[in-house]
Amino acid sequence: MLVAHYENPMYAKLIQTEMKRYVLFLFCSLIYFSAQAQYLEAGVFGGSSNYKGDLSNGKVNHGEHNVALGLFARYNISPKFAVRGTLLRGEITGSDYQAPNENIRLRNLNFRSEIVEFGVTGEFNLMNFNIPNKEISTPYIFAGVSVFHFNPQAEYRGQWIDLQPLGTEGQNMDVETYGAPYKRFQVAIPFGLGFKFNLNPRANLGVEFGFRKVFTDYLDDVSTAYPDIASLKDADPLAAALSYRSPEFAGQPLENPDGALRGDNKSTDSYMFIGLTASVNLTDKYGLDFDKKYDIFKEEYQEYVESQKPINQDKTRLKKRKRNKRKKEIKKRRKQRIKEINKKKKAGWKRQKERTEKMEGNNKLHKNG
Repeated sequence: MLVAHYENPMYAKLIQTEMKRYVLFLFCSLIYFSAQAQYLEAGVFGGSSNYKGDLSNGKVNHGEHNVALGLFARYNISPKFAVRGTLLRGEITGSDYQAPNENIRLRNLNFRSEIVEFGVTGEFNLMNFNIPNKEISTPYIFAGVSVFHFNPQAEYRGQWIDLQPLGTEGQNMDVETYGAPYKRFQVAIPFGLGFKFNLNPRANLGVEFGFRKVFTDYLDDVSTAYPDIASLKDADPLAAALSYRSPEFAGQPLENPDGALRGDNKSTDSYMFIGLTASVNLTDKYGLDFDKKYDIFKEEYQEYVESQKPINQDKTRLKKRKRNKRKKEIKKRRKQRIKEINKKKKAGWKRQKERTEKMEGNNKLHKNG
């Protein structure tokens, strides 16, 4: 019996038609909800930057936080995933001045470096982030890749001197012995966590901690051992002075530290950004991109919203409109009435003035007669 139904051309055609409708419905639904979920944000970042390396005793020195600012754009792919591009600028600093170890204080090094970073990261929301569904807050984790530029400088006699061109660990003397100069453009792996929440259909706020794994140990220009200071002094006296600064601290000449440890290259340096984010959703109130191809969904959504309004709500709106119209008419008639009264008053004053002038004229004639 069932086979006979399937072999019936009319029944088969009916099934085929229903299947087409079903597939079309699924396709439209997929496009609609995909359009709702995918939208772009643009925002700003403000907070602090810091680093961990040889001039922070291998840990984060909380006394060396510096201002960091940035811009970002986030593309929300779904309630769970987003992709973000960031442009950040911060400064990292460090010194041996207040180190707890006397030998490190004797090293007497200091530095600062501006970090300018462009990165692309993927975000995973630990909870759904879907504004139309009132899912408006979530913690998230992120990871990606970035390119950054740094330029370590040291303060010397009241001036800040670029250190990389000097080769303070002998890079400009003998490449085979001391290695080649490090590059100031490097690649990093940004990763971290944050929390974001939505204020209204347009605006979002968040807080974020981001750590950067880098592949250089020269963020602070300190990594391996002292070069032959005598030879370096002959080649470049400024490079020698900024490489070996212990005599400044001791106040007297010291022995050539050739080969002695200047830094620790067992692990690379790292830096981080911590701060607040604020962003604007570049989408309309329906959660759709500003794109004409989505207009049909906006119209259907608006029709649905209108169809869900209670009937008495329309009646109330109509009554309010009539009441406001009546108030305007009463106000208009009142102004017209006041205008007419003032006009009559002016006419009465004019007639009174004319009568007074006529009486004064008659009195004069009577006296003269």
